[in-house]
Formats: sequence, structure tokens, C-alpha cells
Amino acid sequence: MQSQIIALLVPDGCRQATLLVRRGDGQFALEGIDARVASDTRVAASWFRQGTPIVDAATSAVVGYEAMEMPA
Repeated sequence: MQSQIIALLVPDGCRQATLLVRRGDGQFALEGIDARVASDTRVAASWFRQGTPIVDAATSAVVGYEAMEMPA
């Protein structure tokens, strides 16, 4: 089985994107890619943008962001 791009995360205003890849052995990995090159990958993956912050209720620290799918 070949590696397959599952999703592409492109934060607003950022030149770096992140690919979610399923490798040939079935494991998943996150890989960085230049966002300018990512447009060529658009047909091979769903695109997501950074959404609402996820905040730790105890510390008020941002621990992540929701991923919002962008329309094709």
C-alpha cells in the first residue's frame, strides 16, 4: 500500500501547512509542507483551516484549535 494524503491543514496567513498522511504500513504521520506548494495537493486531500480555540477550563490555556473543513 502506498502512502496517502488524508488531510491538509493550512493556518490563515501562514506559509507552512501540515499534511496528515497514512503511510504504507497503516501508521499516520504529520508532515510539514510549504503552503505555496500545497495548492497542487488540493485535489488529493480535504483542506482545513484553523477554527475556534480549544481552551483548558482549569488553566485558560489554549490547547489546540478546531479544524474547519474548507469547501473545494
